[in-house]
Amino acid sequence: MRDLHFHHADKDEVIVYSKRSGSNTVLVVANLDPHHTQEATVSLDMPQLGLDWHESVPVCDLLTGETYHWGRANYVRLEPGRRPAHVFSVLRPSTPQIGGSPTT
Repeated sequence: MRDLHFHHADKDEVIVYSKRSGSNTVLVVANLDPHHTQEATVSLDMPQLGLDWHESVPVCDLLTGETYHWGRANYVRLEPGRRPAHVFSVLRPSTPQIGGSPTT
């Protein structure tokens, strides 16, 4: 349960949480209502994702393969039986090496 953090959604029927392990972060947004489509604004606690409040980051939905660019506030529409959740991998740009390849 270490590094598990809950984020805010403006609908009680939508749950949002993230889990970090090293440089890997998974972000889950799920509809808790099995019968009705839910639309919500998700407000991310950016520092809990290892980001500054003003930053945005690409996220890849591991269920569909689609990539989105998410920031602090994000709209979601979750439909039971079709797309009840997003399971995102937060994509971080690799840090470029200065001065070329390392030598041994």
